[in-house]
Amino acid sequence: MKLQKLRSITQVVSFITLNLGITQALKTGIICPVLNCYACPLANTACPIGLVQNFIILGKIPFYLIGALSLYYTSLGRAFCGWACPFGAVQDLLNNIKIRNKDFNPRPVKYAKYLVLLVTLFLAWLFVDTVFCKFCPSASLFAAIPMMFINPDLNHGFFFYVHLVTLAMAIVLFLLVSRFWCRYLCPLGAIMGTFNSVSILKISLSQEKCIKCNICLENCPMGIREIDEINDSSDCIKCGVCVEECPHNALKFNFTLN
Repeated sequence: MKLQKLRSITQVVSFITLNLGITQALKTGIICPVLNCYACPLANTACPIGLVQNFIILGKIPFYLIGALSLYYTSLGRAFCGWACPFGAVQDLLNNIKIRNKDFNPRPVKYAKYLVLLVTLFLAWLFVDTVFCKFCPSASLFAAIPMMFINPDLNHGFFFYVHLVTLAMAIVLFLLVSRFWCRYLCPLGAIMGTFNSVSILKISLSQEKCIKCNICLENCPMGIREIDEINDSSDCIKCGVCVEECPHNALKFNFTLN
C-alpha cells in the first residue's frame, strides 16, 4: 500500500478514535497527542493546549501532561501532526484544491509557532482564562460549529462568531499555503517539533542513493528547503511524502534509538 494512502487511512481512524465519546463513560480524559478540543461534542480525550492553560490558571505543575507528551513525542516526534491530527487532515484535503501557484511555497518561519506557544501561555496567566481556545480554528471546526447544530437554541455568544471568523481566515490561508497552521501557528506543533531529532521514528537519508535532485523538497507540504532538515527540523511532520516521491529510494522510515 502506498504511504499516502496509508496516511489517509490513519487520519480517518484517528478522527474516529478521538470522537468515540458517545456517552460520558467513554470520555476518558486521556491526554490527546494532537489538537482535539475538549468542547467537541464527542471528544473522548483531553487537548494538551487546553490542559496546559488550565494548569497555568490553577498554578499547578502538570506532571501527568509532561510525562504523557514526552512519551508520545520521543516515540514518534511530529509524526502525530502528519498522520493523526484531524485538523492536519483538513489542511491536506484543502491542499488538493488546485487554486494556488505551486511555486508560491514560502519558507517556514521556525520560531513563529514557538512565539504563539509563549503568547498562549502568557495570556492564560494574564487573564486567568483559556484564551487560545477562544480563537483556535480547530475548535471552531470540530467544536463550535457542531455545537451549533446539536444545540441550535443555545446562546452561542460573541466568541462563537470569533471562531467563525478565525476558521474562515484559516481556510483561506490553507488554500494559499499548504499546512499553513502547522508551519506557522500551531503551539502544539512547537512542542512536538522539539522532539523530532530525538524521536525513535526517523526518516533516514542514504547519501549513496541521493543525487540531490530535490524532488523530495519540491513536494514537501511543510516547505522544508534543505535535505539535511528532513526528520531533524522542527517543521518536519514525518508525513512520508518525501519518502514516497524520491525516485531513487534514498529516504526511508525506520525506528532507531540513535
